[in-house]
Amino acid sequence: MRGRVRSATLGAALALALPLAACGGDTGGEGGRTEITVSSLPSAFLAPLYIAEKDGIFERAGLDVTIVELQSGADGVPAVISGSSQFADLGFDDLATLAAEGEDSITMVHNLVRRVTFTLVMNPDVARERGVSRESPIEARYAALAGLRLGVTSPGAASDKYMRYYLREAGLDPERDAEIIAIGDGASLLAALETEQIDAYQLSPPTPYVAEAGGFGTVLIDGPSGDVPQFADFAYTGFAANREWAEANPEATRAFNRALNEAMGQVLADPHAAAEKIVDRMSAGELPVLQQTLEALAPALSENGCFDAAAVRSTLAVMQHAGITETAGDPAEGALWTNAYNQC
Repeated sequence: MRGRVRSATLGAALALALPLAACGGDTGGEGGRTEITVSSLPSAFLAPLYIAEKDGIFERAGLDVTIVELQSGADGVPAVISGSSQFADLGFDDLATLAAEGEDSITMVHNLVRRVTFTLVMNPDVARERGVSRESPIEARYAALAGLRLGVTSPGAASDKYMRYYLREAGLDPERDAEIIAIGDGASLLAALETEQIDAYQLSPPTPYVAEAGGFGTVLIDGPSGDVPQFADFAYTGFAANREWAEANPEATRAFNRALNEAMGQVLADPHAAAEKIVDRMSAGELPVLQQTLEALAPALSENGCFDAAAVRSTLAVMQHAGITETAGDPAEGALWTNAYNQC
């Protein structure tokens, strides 16, 4: 059978509770394939994951993949730590924070996005009142957030951390000078902006583009285009694995990476055709908006899943300087990341 999709909150994700493979891989899938669960917050930059599932690439690689859709990217951390998921799309901020707390059970195994793709969209009336647009200096766009109701997925999620960074860059106190509201996933944030429950939010496309196309949002910061210079060359998001499971199942981990690379080749070769394959996986937006999204994302996507040591070192330093993490973390391969399961 093809890989399965299951919508889940964190509690449901943890309830899946697949056993850790400390004593060997779980080959209980159909046809002897290795069963793998991937936890993720639905996003267009996960197109390779969806295409690998839809086109049977995972099957041909000997994998039986279940995709668990979460309400917040932060929920992927406990899912992978617990072993209920073998993989989740996470950021280096997650791993650096965990390492500082003495938790090293997760390791990055596949580079996915080489640029911070968060896109800030604001109510057009609010943007006009504040005299800002995407053509305004980035400092003015940060300052325009003062006093607004700002939507994020959940406290401590990347959408929250980077929003707080923008506020601090404008000399604002995130606790006093704006109201940060946890809304939920992309569809919920989109609805909250349309119904004027919030004034702005940021998330990776497509939902910010959907808001702009619908006339109830204007994009102020376009992440895929590199609007924030510090985040334009950045080891932003990748697939992290439960370290113990990956070490016990190296061939399955390599097969997962190969499948993603094969699917990524389709995305980069023809973003519009790739969009047609995954449009049913996106909770908001018509095909033209999704095609626009993948075309915009293409320069930020990793074609081979490999991590660059210098980029990781720079990313960790920038995140600490920006206040996204308290410590820089160890940039050496084997600490937070590895290319051991990829053809680098």
